Amino acid sequence: MPLAKAAEQPEHIKELLERPGTLDVLRLIANAPNVFEEWAQMAGQLFESPTFTPRMREVIILRVAHLQDSPYELAQHVNFARKAGLTDHQIDALQNKADLDDAGFSDDQRVVIATVTELCTTRRLSDDSFGKAHTLLGDEALTEMLMIVSCYYGLALVLNAVDLDIDAPA
Repeated sequence: MPLAKAAEQPEHIKELLERPGTLDVLRLIANAPNVFEEWAQMAGQLFESPTFTPRMREVIILRVAHLQDSPYELAQHVNFARKAGLTDHQIDALQNKADLDDAGFSDDQRVVIATVTELCTTRRLSDDSFGKAHTLLGDEALTEMLMIVSCYYGLALVLNAVDLDIDAPA
């Protein structure tokens, strides 16, 4: 699918697409200008929210990207994960290239990883898994974690459907 051309977009979308460093995922989603702005706002809020540290957010996103087999999401978020302090060993473990048990994740991180894994692989949470995640996170953070999963799970479907090429390094 071709990427949206900035010159053909409404002014508010055109300005965003013309910024240096704009990722192709945004150019792809801009093909749907009627939902672009709201989608970008929601994704941005999830990315910027203080509920999770950047490190925990990237743990969630990388696990989703791996489980959805999304090369584009993985490529983009491996970089974000490194900036957030994840080690290469931890990044590999989230992609099942290394053992999660010896990757140095905390017990709390392991609960989140297990929750994301179960949700992405079964599309549900058992009562036990939900209970552990809810006890750890509470209503607000658990809901936000589920929203992060749903956003990046859905985005992976879109990216995989169009086989979006990975952006060249800036």
